Amino acid sequence: MKAYTLLLLALLVRVALAQAGPEAVVTFEQMPPDGLLLSSGWKYHPGDNRAWATPQVNDQGWQAINPTLCLRQLPQLAPTGWLRLRFRVAPQLRRQALALRVYQYAASEVYFNGQLLQRYGSLSAQPANVQPFWPNGEPIELTLNEQPEQVLAVRYALWPGFQQFSDFFVPMFFQAHLDGLSQVVEQDQREATYKTSDMLLFGLFLLLSMLHLAFFLYNPAQRANLYFTLYTLAVAISFCCTGFLDEVHRLKVRLGLDVLSYVALQTGGVLAVHALYCLFGVRRTAVYYGLWAVNGVSLGLLLYGHELSWYPTVAFMVLVSAEQLRLTVGAMRQTRRGVGIIAAGFAIALVLLVVFAFLARFNQPVLQAQVLSVPVHTLLTFPAFLSPVLAISLFLARQFALDSRLLKIKLNQVRLLSEQTLTQQREKQVLLAQQNETLERQVQQRTAALQRTLYHLQTTQDQLVQSEKMASLGELTAGIAHEIQNPLNFVNNFADVAIELLAELREGPLQGLPAPDHDYAHELLGELALTLDKIHTHGHRADAIVRGMLEHSRASTGQRQPTNLNALCDEYLHLAYHGLRAKDPRFSAALLTDFEPGLGLIEVVPQDIGRVLLNLFNNAFYAVHKRQQQGEQGYLPEVRVRTQRTDDTVQVTVRDNGTGIPASVVDKIYQPFFTTKPAGEGTGLGLSLSYDIITKIHRGTLRVDTQEGQYTKFIVSLPVGQEGEVPAQLSSDENSSS
Repeated sequence: MKAYTLLLLALLVRVALAQAGPEAVVTFEQMPPDGLLLSSGWKYHPGDNRAWATPQVNDQGWQAINPTLCLRQLPQLAPTGWLRLRFRVAPQLRRQALALRVYQYAASEVYFNGQLLQRYGSLSAQPANVQPFWPNGEPIELTLNEQPEQVLAVRYALWPGFQQFSDFFVPMFFQAHLDGLSQVVEQDQREATYKTSDMLLFGLFLLLSMLHLAFFLYNPAQRANLYFTLYTLAVAISFCCTGFLDEVHRLKVRLGLDVLSYVALQTGGVLAVHALYCLFGVRRTAVYYGLWAVNGVSLGLLLYGHELSWYPTVAFMVLVSAEQLRLTVGAMRQTRRGVGIIAAGFAIALVLLVVFAFLARFNQPVLQAQVLSVPVHTLLTFPAFLSPVLAISLFLARQFALDSRLLKIKLNQVRLLSEQTLTQQREKQVLLAQQNETLERQVQQRTAALQRTLYHLQTTQDQLVQSEKMASLGELTAGIAHEIQNPLNFVNNFADVAIELLAELREGPLQGLPAPDHDYAHELLGELALTLDKIHTHGHRADAIVRGMLEHSRASTGQRQPTNLNALCDEYLHLAYHGLRAKDPRFSAALLTDFEPGLGLIEVVPQDIGRVLLNLFNNAFYAVHKRQQQGEQGYLPEVRVRTQRTDDTVQVTVRDNGTGIPASVVDKIYQPFFTTKPAGEGTGLGLSLSYDIITKIHRGTLRVDTQEGQYTKFIVSLPVGQEGEVPAQLSSDENSSS
């Protein structure tokens, strides 16, 4: 690969050699178009003495040497040593700007007329510590002195690792090239062309690798795209190494990148063959495995063979192209669509590679010639590498387009079939919907009938159970009440008689006692009278409780009847009001009613609902009466009754602006025998009885809303929803919170 540096720097110089024995001095008369390659006149001496850089050193006993040869051709080289070149410059050259270009596979220090021009790498007497450096021909300006003879001295140190590789990878030991300004510019342009070509190929192959990877990800079943991806990626790596190679000055790294570029290039060629085997469905034969073997052999010859240059790689690439062309021709015989595109690409590559190999072997100057400022070398290699992969990409793109067109046709067919299927499904769905509606209607009718029957059965069962409970409870209550009634009457009568006897005792015998005894007896009689009065009071309370128990035990028919709740509420409201006025004629209150006109007839047990309403009205009038007795300024007693109907309930609301119920006892108002009234004025059975009637017999709710000293509101809700709907009972938590 590096041989082009030797080819470009041909010896087109007219050199006048003064053959005066051991003191021969090279004389440069003029500057050839390609510059001066300093390959003759050099003297060599092993060792390391910095004084050998000065022009006055006597180098007559030094060995003659050509440092532009490769290391294998210079067995006399010691690990460290010096090179010296004495030369003269014609007067016409002295007037030109001269530059020195250095190419080397070593570490060195370059001296001109005793002055250090440049140090390349790290020199050391220990070979393991030597760091070789690649200057890449960066120009160094030469300043000639007034002396007729100029001396160029080079101190070098070898890195032993280079001796293991072939002349192709280590093409020279040390090469100095003297150029004018025009040659420097031309050389830089030529190198920029090579670098641009390599980087352009790197970019193109990298993009193609991404394209084939996308093809593979889109269709993993076509594994040929995976191997095309590996092939293009390997070639991209090869051109990336060569494109950046001249920018790497550490020779160890440069050598590794150079080797990697050829390994990737040749291996990529075999991967391309493997991809064609997969693409055309050809079974792998001995030829395929032979290519892998030839790949290994050619890489070995390229790395370690002598005087072979890059011929093994060119020969191997010709074999790869021939196998690719053979596979493509075989696919064409099978009338595979579009295979001619690939065949054309491989044919172009094969022809260009054969021409390149022929010129490289027999006429290298033609490769260095330029056509339209582009070297023939680039014009041959660029399309040779690019044409196969472009042909493959065009073939796959064409195949993808054909598959897309076929897929579009099939999609249209699928769409038509889908539309027909959807039409049939819609017709079936309409028919099924009609049948479902009919079935749902029938199911709803039968379900409603079953729910009505079940509701009536549950209601009848609950009524029977509640009637039995109430009957049993009534009998038990009546028995207990009758048993308590006699001793209770005795206690009440005895208390009344005892009070009368105490009055007679106070007016009779008590008057005849002496003063001290009289006062003491009078005090005792007072306490006894107070005790008897309490017995009398609580006896009457117990008597009221007994009467309430007897009333509670009174049996009702338990039969539901269509009832006008508005009339029932109005009747019991006035009955309760006049009952309280009979006890206290001074009492008066405003009766406000809001009855819903369209309430209709409600199926309830009228005797039980009447008992509930009477109890609520009595409690309301009692509360407003008590607040009126407190003498509150501007207070007007008021009792409101309201009925209303919703979709599934009828509500009766009884509200008074009386004393209200304390918050601490709201949760206890439905407990039997609990009352907030003073002794003798309430039994504590009214609300308990009302709660059982509403919730257990009629499956309704009874809620309370109150604020102490402001108002009390009871809300009775009775279910009257659609037939068959079983109303839900209010939970105990809701009852408690209300």
